[in-house]
Amino acid sequence: MIAAVETAIATPVLDERGFLAWIDRAAPGERITYHEGHLGCDRAPRISPFAEPARCQLDRVAGLAMTLADNGHLLLAQGRVAEDRVAYFAIMATRRTVKGGRQ
Repeated sequence: MIAAVETAIATPVLDERGFLAWIDRAAPGERITYHEGHLGCDRAPRISPFAEPARCQLDRVAGLAMTLADNGHLLLAQGRVAEDRVAYFAIMATRRTVKGGRQ
C-alpha cells in the first residue's frame, strides 16, 4: 500500500486581529496558539514560506506577544507538535506572576 503524502500549505495560525481580540477577553491562565512552525524562519524575509503579507502579519503578532511578555502581561511557551513543527503559545499572566514567569 502506498501512503498519500500531505503537503502542508504555510498559513499563519492566528492573525493580528484575532490575537488582539483574544488579549481583550482572555482570563488569567488561558492560553492560545499563535503560531505553528519555526517562528524564527517563518518571520524572516526571503526564507519564510509565507507570502509577504502573511509573513508581515506573523511578524507583528510575534512581536506583540514578545512585547506583552516583556511587560509581564503574557507568558510565552512552546511545545513540539511534530519532528519539524513547534506550537507557540501565549498564556495570559495572573496577578501573582512576575516578569520572567516566576511566582
